[in-house]
Amino acid sequence: MMRIRTPAPNKTFDIIVLGILLLGAFGWVYNILKLIGGDTLTGLETARIIGIVFAPLGSILGYL
Repeated sequence: MMRIRTPAPNKTFDIIVLGILLLGAFGWVYNILKLIGGDTLTGLETARIIGIVFAPLGSILGYL
């Protein structure tokens, strides 16, 4: 009986997606921590408050 070998699935895409999700989660949490430590309400602080509710925006603002 002949066996057909199938190639192993490509894990590169999975690793990239996992990295993006981890960096996004870190940015979102870091955004919350920077908001807690803030002292004045500026435009960026208002965007951080909105970014907590809308996680994609919060993950980007966490790095600013």
